[in-house]
Amino acid sequence: MKGFVISSWDFSSGAARQNPPEVQKLLAENWYHCQRDAAGLKDWLIANQIPEAVVDSLLADDTRPRFEKYSDDCFLVILRGINLNQGAEPDDMLSLRILWFKGALLSTRKVPSRAVTKIINQLEQGIGPLNLPDLLQAMANSINGIISGFLSPVEDTLNEMDHNVKADPKELNAIYSRLLRLRRYLKPQRYVLEDLIQAEIEVLTGHKNHFKNCLDTIVRMNESIEFYIDQVNLYFANINQRQAETMNRNTYLFSVIAGLFLPAGFFTGLLGVNIGGIPGVEDPLAFPLFCLGLILIVAIEIIILKKLKFI
Repeated sequence: MKGFVISSWDFSSGAARQNPPEVQKLLAENWYHCQRDAAGLKDWLIANQIPEAVVDSLLADDTRPRFEKYSDDCFLVILRGINLNQGAEPDDMLSLRILWFKGALLSTRKVPSRAVTKIINQLEQGIGPLNLPDLLQAMANSINGIISGFLSPVEDTLNEMDHNVKADPKELNAIYSRLLRLRRYLKPQRYVLEDLIQAEIEVLTGHKNHFKNCLDTIVRMNESIEFYIDQVNLYFANINQRQAETMNRNTYLFSVIAGLFLPAGFFTGLLGVNIGGIPGVEDPLAFPLFCLGLILIVAIEIIILKKLKFI
């Protein structure tokens, strides 16, 4: 029956795996991890007396990270995590929706989440969370840990570019685009934890400091992303400056060369006019003397430009 329940665990006395096909109704102190786009999930949630508006928020196709408190025993947490599935772009962040309802915890996903899979593996080994507040905290910490691990190579790459005079613009563009996508979801994720802490939820009272530590981690990652974006912008500015300097230097060089040959071009154009009376037409030494004269003019120009510090 319950093909939409991926994994379920009973935390009433430790953590014990439940058999998903036997899941009929929500029980307090139980965690249900569900496939969000599976048929029958919405009807099952509504049948368990979860308000339809809450169900719609839990199953919405596109949503940003947020926290919503509906009552003292019902709240929704939506987080975004790195997509580490094969063939996916890591910065194409996946959504993890978590609903606390009357002592039960439900989580939904559309594609597998490495953060949740890690927790399930820990539970199977008997080293995972021991209660639902621990589980909620573990999910947030696991998501943060994966994001932090993803940012470490970005930091290493940017540090290497500090010692590399020629940064690759294509690589910078890829990093910049990735950081912008991460910032898009991590910035509101900070407000999710802030709202969760300020909500003063009774069942999470003993974990308030843990969630504050989780919030500090998100704040630090947001600050790191902002710093990396500024660093990439600085690299782009340096690249543009070098390109502008090269272009200006080449333009200046061509201008000087054109200035050197301007008088020579004038004289050759003047003497090349097909009109009678041009001096030296009958003299065999006229052409060599004319060439020497042009060379002398160019030499004098070079001396003048050097004294004026144009060269």
